[in-house]
Amino acid sequence: MNLSNKLSGIELKVRELAFKLERLKRENAVLRDENKELRMEIEALQGKPGGTGHSSAQTLNNEESGKNLASDQLKEKIDQYIKEIDKCIEWLHNY
Repeated sequence: MNLSNKLSGIELKVRELAFKLERLKRENAVLRDENKELRMEIEALQGKPGGTGHSSAQTLNNEESGKNLASDQLKEKIDQYIKEIDKCIEWLHNY
């Protein structure tokens, strides 16, 4: 396999990574919207008798924790892909 084919393979993997990243961003946006709707439902239920009694501040803290967790997971995945690409590039330089 020549260098051109190897580079094409890496380019393909980078494109796949970019596609996965975009897909994850869209999925994240959908989940954020769903999360927002569910929070509004919770707030509406809290206003009714028998509600959970959680404060809006607590709801916002939970929201921020969820956003941070999703963001951290996405960053970890991207870092993993970058490491894999770096290994491929290093392998090509040594080959």
